Amino acid sequence: MTAVVPLQRPIVPEVPLVPDPTDADPTDADPTDADQVPASLACPTTGGRMGHPKRVVTIGDRLTPQDVADVAIGHATPEIDATIVARLARARRVVDAALASGLPTYGLNRGLGPLRDTEIPIELIADFQRYVIVSHAAAIGEPLTRIEGRAALLARLNTLAAGASGTSVGLFLGLFELLARDVIPVIPDQGSVGAGDLSQLAAIGEVLIGAGRAWLPGKDQVVPGAVALAAAGLEPLQLAAKDSLALVGSNALSIATAALTQRRATLVAERADLVAALTVEALGANLSPFDAAALAARPHPGQQTSGRRIRAALNGGDLAAGMRPCASIQDAVSLRTVPQVHGALLDELSELDRILTVELNCAPDNPYLDVERGEFIPNGNFSITNIAVRFDALRIALAHLAKLAERRVALLVSQLRQGLSLADQVAAATTASGYVTPVILAQTASALVAQAKHAAAPISLTGTTVGDGVEDHSSMAYPAVRVTDTVLDVIERLLAVEALLAVTVLSHHQGKSTSVLGAPVERLRAAIIDVTGRTKSTAEVIEWVIEALRRERRGDDLAEMRAPVLRVPIANHDQEVARHDQLH
Repeated sequence: MTAVVPLQRPIVPEVPLVPDPTDADPTDADPTDADQVPASLACPTTGGRMGHPKRVVTIGDRLTPQDVADVAIGHATPEIDATIVARLARARRVVDAALASGLPTYGLNRGLGPLRDTEIPIELIADFQRYVIVSHAAAIGEPLTRIEGRAALLARLNTLAAGASGTSVGLFLGLFELLARDVIPVIPDQGSVGAGDLSQLAAIGEVLIGAGRAWLPGKDQVVPGAVALAAAGLEPLQLAAKDSLALVGSNALSIATAALTQRRATLVAERADLVAALTVEALGANLSPFDAAALAARPHPGQQTSGRRIRAALNGGDLAAGMRPCASIQDAVSLRTVPQVHGALLDELSELDRILTVELNCAPDNPYLDVERGEFIPNGNFSITNIAVRFDALRIALAHLAKLAERRVALLVSQLRQGLSLADQVAAATTASGYVTPVILAQTASALVAQAKHAAAPISLTGTTVGDGVEDHSSMAYPAVRVTDTVLDVIERLLAVEALLAVTVLSHHQGKSTSVLGAPVERLRAAIIDVTGRTKSTAEVIEWVIEALRRERRGDDLAEMRAPVLRVPIANHDQEVARHDQLH
């Protein structure tokens, strides 16, 4: 690949695109007010801030899951720490010395996996690099989005920057140019067992050497890797000794997609608190369970955060002000334990953030190159069982959140049935000119929660022995991450069902009397009323409500909502836009 000086960009002060909700003012002020973006500055595709300077994420510095998401969706620009090239060059001298000495070294002058003790003749070292890429390019399935591809590139670059893989400077800069010039390899979804994303990272390697497939920079078009390189002014790279192992022998894709899924789950958890607050308003629930002092008596961080968000969402409304009587002295558990159950999810996400930060900034290579001692150390750092176990736990926490939401749906449906006689329901359905909310959405919610509960089964305990019996344990981290991402789709739909029914109950109540709602809850209620005027199809209404929930978090002008992306057929561009929205 043509050597290109890394693109230099002015460093700007870090401006968080989305404030951390855990940093909310303890006075319970509405945390979403600061997120309002003028319509003239709101990106019509992503809701990001047009005209806002992108912050810079420095590869080789301490990377966070938030950094990964920001670079992946295009709201931050990557640059290289100036010390990296010298660090890699120093480590490379150890690699060259080992190669010259003939010392048996895994992946350098010896084979991989079952062929670990087989010598590679010196004259085949160069050809072996291409052989590793081609022989490992076994991933299949649908292509990941460009966002996920960019995240994988960033994650691997940051761990390579530690200098413990023995990578050449050329490989490092070659990967950086793919990211900087938006030459994103087409990476199939299936193939990793969480013990090195070998087959999927080989798809990146194929593009580096001028093979494989990639998206044409700036275009919604898949082309041969060589064509994408040429379009970006790059040439295929000649891999040096050990470069192929340095590229594929990593869990960069698992870690990158885990960071994106953790980010998405964090946003879904925020929406869950807002929807629960909407249901509290609709049912006139007792607010005692959200009392700050009561929650502080059991000071788990997630529980405090969830309670604070719900209080902020209700703040300023008649119910919170005591101007509207509560329906009961003590409500159903699905209302009373929202801070505790949602808080358990938030605590899981917090621990996952900590683990992912370690993974993004460590040196996970096997063998590990100890530059100070000048030797390669075989190890098991390719095992990311902690990530797999955490995602198994995360899905359990999400299933509990779903169980609460489904029970609240049942309460809302019961309220609707009690508030309207059958004659009234028939009259409402036959005379209505707009959308009529079907109470049978309770069944839909039941089906959704069943999916969430079923997906909570642990994946980290599955897997089989591969590599001719040598690789007899695998974490299954990557499958655990991908299943969790599909569960988030289910949770978003379930929350949309609950929000729609809550607004329907509120509309029925407001037909009898007018009450003031908390500002965030009122914004969401108005947005849902607006979207129910766009279509009479429940499937489409739910998609619009999901979009309204996402927009509420971003603070965009709800009147400018983009039509939801149709699931099938779906273009690569539509898939990319949808991923943007999920990560906002």
